[in-house]
Amino acid sequence: MEIIGRGFKQLMQESPMYFHMGLKYAGYKLFNKKSPFFASADIINVCNLHCKHCYWWLNRKENEELTVEQWKKVIDEKFKKQHVFIVFLVGGEPMMRPEVVELFVNEFPKRVCVVTNGTFPLPKFKNLYFYWVSIDGTQKIHDDIRGKDTWEQTRKNVINYVETNGKKASKDIWISMTINSLNYKTVKDVMEEWRDYTHKFGIQFHTPFMKDDPLWLPFGKERNRLVDELIEMRQNGYKDYLSNPQNQLELMKGSWGGKGTTPIDCPTWAIVSVDHMGREKMPCCIGSADKDSMKPRCGECGLGCYSFLVGYGIKGSGMISN
Repeated sequence: MEIIGRGFKQLMQESPMYFHMGLKYAGYKLFNKKSPFFASADIINVCNLHCKHCYWWLNRKENEELTVEQWKKVIDEKFKKQHVFIVFLVGGEPMMRPEVVELFVNEFPKRVCVVTNGTFPLPKFKNLYFYWVSIDGTQKIHDDIRGKDTWEQTRKNVINYVETNGKKASKDIWISMTINSLNYKTVKDVMEEWRDYTHKFGIQFHTPFMKDDPLWLPFGKERNRLVDELIEMRQNGYKDYLSNPQNQLELMKGSWGGKGTTPIDCPTWAIVSVDHMGREKMPCCIGSADKDSMKPRCGECGLGCYSFLVGYGIKGSGMISN
């Protein structure tokens, strides 16, 4: 028996962490005390791609990065001190710094997710939770968004990982698809193309940083149709593959996070997010530590991490209570 990819032995080993999580949840529900459940870290300020929809390039300014030793200090002072459960490693492209990935995996066994474009070989880390591999359409559309031959390279690396590391290795690979105006008609095809080699498939919607962003899929008929189709798929054979619960998908039909660039119902406090220098990002994980940077449009947010929490009743932006 497994629960969230964990066997009985590991669940027992992690019981102190579940105790802390329970206290956090109770503190929020009973006293509105806001302490983060998760964390994200931009472990690198470089990427080998320049994807059309990527927020990261909008605010990139510096070339400096932290050393492994400096990241260990961030882990101790910002993440472990606050008893975060799952840590998401992002960038840039995190697989350009495998030594930092290895540090996090060792510090948080079976609690680290690496968000990657998959164009670099995927090493087998013994205690990795999983790779979140970004796929943004069928081959032609994915390549149009991410660059020529990127789909083929990612496909090769995923299949090689699964075939090299044995039957259960597909459990280490989850697909993340950011839905936009270019790829929204390909979602089911993408799921079918990757299902044999991956464990889960999750969606989110493109979040704009500017008004009238042509990549944003507007609220309305087409978006509702797609969400209803995904809900129907969950009910007819895809429940164990599509990771988004129905309550989260329903939220995606409309505005749920905030107004303008101000988070309101979005629980930004629930994920402590740091940039490539270990500085906390505002207002959320796709924001910036620079107060003068471009900000995401919260009223049109499509992020999966926060909408997942809102779907389960965890809401409200605000300062974190340690």
